[in-house]
Parts: sequence; C-alpha cells; structure tokens
Amino acid sequence: MRISKQMGLSLVELMVAMALAMLLMAGVLSIFQSSKVTYLTNEKTSRLQENGRVALELMLYDLRSAGYGGCSRETVFTTTLNDAVDVPWNYAQPVQGFESQGDGDYLPALPLALAPAPLPESDVLVVRMPERDRPAMTVQADLASATANPQVLAASGPYLPGQIMLISDCEASTVFQVTAWNAGVVEHAENIGALPQNATNNLGFQYRAGARLLPLDSVTYWVGNDGTGPALWRRMGDGAAEMLVEGVEALQVAYGEDTDADRIANDYFSADEIDDWDTIISVNLALLLRSEESGLDLDEATYQLLEPAIGGVTIDPADDRRQRMLFTTTAALRNRAL
Repeated sequence: MRISKQMGLSLVELMVAMALAMLLMAGVLSIFQSSKVTYLTNEKTSRLQENGRVALELMLYDLRSAGYGGCSRETVFTTTLNDAVDVPWNYAQPVQGFESQGDGDYLPALPLALAPAPLPESDVLVVRMPERDRPAMTVQADLASATANPQVLAASGPYLPGQIMLISDCEASTVFQVTAWNAGVVEHAENIGALPQNATNNLGFQYRAGARLLPLDSVTYWVGNDGTGPALWRRMGDGAAEMLVEGVEALQVAYGEDTDADRIANDYFSADEIDDWDTIISVNLALLLRSEESGLDLDEATYQLLEPAIGGVTIDPADDRRQRMLFTTTAALRNRAL
C-alpha cells in the first residue's frame, strides 16, 4: 500500500492557520489587558483604603487622648506658660477648630501661618493631648513649695529644655515648660529658653509624692498642597510642618456639643458655631482621598463631606480619571465623655 506524505501547506491552509493563531493571540491579549486593568484598579483601591485608614487612625489616636488633666475631672487646672491662650499652647482646651469659608478665610479667624496654605474646601483642626509613646513619670518626693522642682527617677528621662509637661494628681493639674533636666530634677524657671517660656515658676499647687508628670503635645491638622499634590499635613506645637498622608483632597470637621452635662453629644456644629469649647466631647471627621495615578474611568461623582447643616461641603465632580474614596468617622474625647 502506498502512503502519501505531507509535502507542505497550501496557501489557503496557511492563511487559515494564521487567522486562527491571530484570534487566539487576540483572546490572550484581551485577557491579559483585562487582568492588568483589574489589578491596577484593585491596587489603587487598596492604596486609597490604606491611606484613608492611616489618616483617620493618626487623628483618632490624638483625639481620643485629648484633654487629659489628671486622675479626676474636678482637678484645678493651672498653666504657667506665656501666651497660654495662643493656639499652640492653649492646653485648657482639648480641641479647637477653624471652619473654612471656601475663599481662604476661616471662622473663627485662623491665627496660624500654615505652610503650605490650607486648601479652601478644608477645615483646620487643633488637638492637645499627652505626647504619643512617652510614658508618665512619678514624682518621688513631696515638693517643698509650689515653686519647687519635681524629682523623678533619672532613668525615666531626660526631657529636653522646651518640652511642655503636665504635672497632676487627683486635686490639681499644671502645665509648664521644662527649662533644664538635672539627673531627674525637672526645672521650670521663669522666662528662660525657647518660646513660650514660663510666665512664672509657681505651679499653683504643692504637689506630693505620687503625682504624675508626662509630656504634652499640641498638633494642628490641615490639608494643603506644596506643589506635589494635596495631602494631609500636621504641625507639632509651633514647629515645622510635615506631610502625613498623600492624596488627601479635603477635610471637614464637626464638633459634638454636650449642652446638658450628661456626657452625650446633643448635636453637632461647625467650628464657627461653637461658643464654649469646653462643652465639646466628640468630633466628626470626613476625609476625601484621591489616587495618585489616573485610570480609565472618568470620575463624575459628587462627594458630600458631612451634612450642610453642620458645616459640611459638597465637592463637585472632578471630571478626571483619578479614583476617589470618602472616609467618615466619629471620635469621642474620652477624657471628657467617659
């Protein structure tokens, strides 16, 4: 029997094979492109969620610890600082806010020169609280007088001159500035060192052994753009600004006021409606974040950051191809609400 051997392909067979190969390749490329788009979209979503969680967690941590004044709410509060009502040093108020009017103005008027400048759609929030990750120290001996220097264990320091401190027990609490640290002796001389300095060296109370002493911070949060894109910024005391989280486009803040002293917020108000900051026991935050990279879909959504009745704003569609996400939460000022 004769066996016919394949001697080649006809032009028609070759064209059919090429057409089938091209169809298969197109399918593979389509699946690859779809998978890549899905991956990039998921990556941008994950990055947005991560940035949003980090921004909220940083602010929530400070808000929850704001306003610590000792082991009792009934302590007599004293401050020795000069300019004690200025924004960086007003430790009598746990929080303070400034409501953006959308044109660069704020109510109440913003007394801070922040750089980069706050964006028009964003409020400014100031929180005053114990310094993060710094343990309290215990006073080792009774003070001989209200002007004496507290003695703590030397190993618990040192605290550099200029550090703002709180000394407290269940009867009184005093904010002062460290002027020197000598082997556990915390000095607080009058009108020495960096601003704000102590207006007096009198702590206002003769603290006894067992009183607690811990460092304080004052932090200002705002949204600004230094030319690299919008971001959440903060400033510790009157120090230099630092960028915290990139891609934050707007920050809106409302304040829960306790009007009947039951430690429950009766209503929320914008900063320009607050008459007494001592009545604020919670803070409502809204953050709008955007992705750093552009995608395929046009963002035509409208974003509502808090209700208009409490000072919220409506962000019109950006009509760009960045992905956006809105984050909201409420933080209790535990030292006031609990």
